[in-house]
Amino acid sequence: MTEFDLSQNKWLRYSAFATLYAAQGIPDAMVLIIFPAYLAANGMTAAAIGTFLATAMLPNSAKLFVGPLIDRVAYLPMGRRRPWVIFGQFGIAISFLFLASIGEPADNLSLFAIGAFCITLATVFQDVATDGMVMDVVPSHEQGRANGIMWGSKTLGTAAAGASGAAILAFAGFEAMAYFAAAILLVVLIFVLAVKERSGERFLPWTAGATSAETAARQTSSWKILLAQLFAAIRRPSAMRLIGISICIGLIAGLSGALLPVLLVQEFHWNETDYSQFRSSLKLVAGVAGIFAGGVLVDYLGHRRSLVTLFATLMAVNFAMAMALRFQLGGLYLAAFEMLLVFIFIAFFAATMRQCWKMIAATQFSFTMVCGNIALVFGAAMLGPLIEPFGEQGVLFTLAGFAAIATMIAGGLKLEDQEAESS
Repeated sequence: MTEFDLSQNKWLRYSAFATLYAAQGIPDAMVLIIFPAYLAANGMTAAAIGTFLATAMLPNSAKLFVGPLIDRVAYLPMGRRRPWVIFGQFGIAISFLFLASIGEPADNLSLFAIGAFCITLATVFQDVATDGMVMDVVPSHEQGRANGIMWGSKTLGTAAAGASGAAILAFAGFEAMAYFAAAILLVVLIFVLAVKERSGERFLPWTAGATSAETAARQTSSWKILLAQLFAAIRRPSAMRLIGISICIGLIAGLSGALLPVLLVQEFHWNETDYSQFRSSLKLVAGVAGIFAGGVLVDYLGHRRSLVTLFATLMAVNFAMAMALRFQLGGLYLAAFEMLLVFIFIAFFAATMRQCWKMIAATQFSFTMVCGNIALVFGAAMLGPLIEPFGEQGVLFTLAGFAAIATMIAGGLKLEDQEAESS
């Protein structure tokens, strides 16, 4: 029977990974959009918001250890990655239930930060395991289209969670919003429990099924072999460049995530709810564009030219906003930023997945990502030191500089697996 078999059913693959990536959009919307806007609206300083975001995003650096753990430790009768996906999905839901129990977050900032930290940590497990499963069961010729669907779905999930979360927060309060998020995440968990990676595997530990031969062949037999393969893989020129791009993306995402609520809510005096809902609406548009055009762009231009074009445009957008710095341009800047970031992630993830070795896919992919996630923390923490002496204009120039560096790194990218793009 292959009805619930991800490796054999193309449309089930797309549906499952779209659902899982959309679920990742819920913690993204809460931690990166709604929570900072909530703090800004409650009078927190830019430095305090940056510190909160740095704390909340710190578990992203745990991918350095989570990737090898997921590659090395597995309950193979249920699939190589799926048990870890279940674990992470359940953990995100439980973390939101914890936040629902702490009262008003502005009055319990330490518990608020702990809850956000736990959400991110659980999301790391779900994220790394899902990425590993994608690389295991999605054929290489589907990677571009699959990443467009997945990242588009994640953006749609972020948009839907941001818009609905902001509305619930405004009309029913923080506790109701947290319960709502937990409920949606548990529904996704039920969906994950109803599919298999490969035919013949178990749905649950106590149901019938056995380890597939393909899964057993890909399982790493020792930590020593895993680490040796990782060091060999990341020494390749393409891997080194993708790590550099990952760092630039992390710095851009972290610094902009801390800047945007300060710039738009505090400096331009946008309403907290309007900011969250407008940004979520932009993510909705970007997500739809990513689903239908992201994979097509990568297939048409290739990974290198896609990344060069997108980063160069992002550099120009930030430079132009820094020069103008006008209230009237706030919405246009935010729209361009959201659209470019989605397409950058689609192109970057497709390139990174393509050059990962199957046996250590989760480890190599997460190693590349963790470099960016560490940079994400530094990027968020940079807001306070940058904004005090240089203002919002200086922060925007810094973002343009990071995008310029990424453009130069991407210009020399050439994947070793015979990527079909012109030089």
